[in-house]
Amino acid sequence: MGRPSIPERFANKWRTWRKAARLRSIRSRVQVDGAKVLLLFAQPRGGSTWLEELIRTVPRTATIWEPLDVRHNPAFREIGFWWRQYIPEGEVWPEAEERFRHLFEGLMLSPYLTRTTDVDELLAAERLIVKFVRGNLLLPWVVSRFTVPKPVLLVRHPCAVVSSQIKFGAWDSHALVPRPRPHRFDRFIEQYRAILDDIRTVEERQAAYWCIDHKHLLEHPENDRAWTTITYEEMILRPEATLNKVFQAWGIPVPNAALDRLRQPSSTTLAGSRVRDPKEQLRQWRTKLDDQQIGRILGIVDRFGIDLYDHTEMPRRTFTP
Repeated sequence: MGRPSIPERFANKWRTWRKAARLRSIRSRVQVDGAKVLLLFAQPRGGSTWLEELIRTVPRTATIWEPLDVRHNPAFREIGFWWRQYIPEGEVWPEAEERFRHLFEGLMLSPYLTRTTDVDELLAAERLIVKFVRGNLLLPWVVSRFTVPKPVLLVRHPCAVVSSQIKFGAWDSHALVPRPRPHRFDRFIEQYRAILDDIRTVEERQAAYWCIDHKHLLEHPENDRAWTTITYEEMILRPEATLNKVFQAWGIPVPNAALDRLRQPSSTTLAGSRVRDPKEQLRQWRTKLDDQQIGRILGIVDRFGIDLYDHTEMPRRTFTP
């Protein structure tokens, strides 16, 4: 697709301005319970939109879209957040805690954050769904600071994630060797500097991002206890059982509408993706990556010491009962 025409850009700006004005006008009328917020954590292109669309079938919910995108959400940028911010579990950071409280209570609204939600849904909502694709490193801190329903961690095969990211193209302009600007607690990223400095290809860089986002959580003693861990692969092959695990932890019955939507592609699935045949969907990355690329991705995963995935499509451990 080419760039939008001038009339299209003008129309988009007008819609954004009009929605921003409406959001300002209803701010005091949004009555969501921050203690009921449903939190989803995943990687970009990791399947979170599909999961969010299933969970959105819960009555009286509204979705907040990727609030840690610091380019589009100045509230976190203003306190110094990096794209993949880490906060140690015992750390007291009042400004960050305040931002998350505002987020969960519906006090942080913008056209970008509500891109999949209309104003009427916000006014009717009793709880929010917040979808994070840059929040994995914050998950243990969040559950230590906020009493909320168990967040969900969705994990997907690194080869599938990297293949989809390369196809999507949003990371094409990023520096090959990750060198984040200095930020609070950046030592967490710098502990992997020896691996990062050896990166020579785009797929190695994206695999390193995947590893940084997952290693800490997969090795955490509270993994799948303080939060609910599921895999994309089990969600594809055992969707009802996987959804049951998620909803049981919340004490909410699985909506019939969620079961009806299970085999539908998400709104961010790219054209041409195979989504009707579950096993074919899991094999798809093999048709997009050559053997050398697969070897480089799994080589990075091995250097990080993560053993959940290998050259096969399925995880080596199961999280769905």
